[in-house]
Amino acid sequence: MYRISIPAVVIAFLAEIFADQIVQFLVLMALAGNSLGADLDPAALQKVIEDVSQTTAFTLCIVVFGTATTLGGGYLAARIARQYPYYHGLAMGLVGIAFLLYFWNANPLWLSLLGVLTNIPVSIYGAHLAKGHMPPPE
Repeated sequence: MYRISIPAVVIAFLAEIFADQIVQFLVLMALAGNSLGADLDPAALQKVIEDVSQTTAFTLCIVVFGTATTLGGGYLAARIARQYPYYHGLAMGLVGIAFLLYFWNANPLWLSLLGVLTNIPVSIYGAHLAKGHMPPPE
């Protein structure tokens, strides 16, 4: 545990969650198109959000961009820590799995399982990419 920088993992995870929220919003706006307008009441807006989030295109975009932000989270944690990149990638993967397990019922079962199975390898690969941009250990 002494090799893992907790602040690096926390900062990278918060950045990953923030990026996920922005991506979800942008994908929702892109797929909703003209359905969203300033004249919608809250109930109609909620209905549009639910309808768009049920589409296959939305799910596919979220899976692809979510995987990219997971990779970026592992990369960022390793770059912030500046040492032991694989430990930081693993830590990001474990924190990501804990987050997925907390919100287990919010997604379809296949999507939750996909997230659990791919989170650690993708985070470690992001840390591996960061290793190439880090100075050699002293």
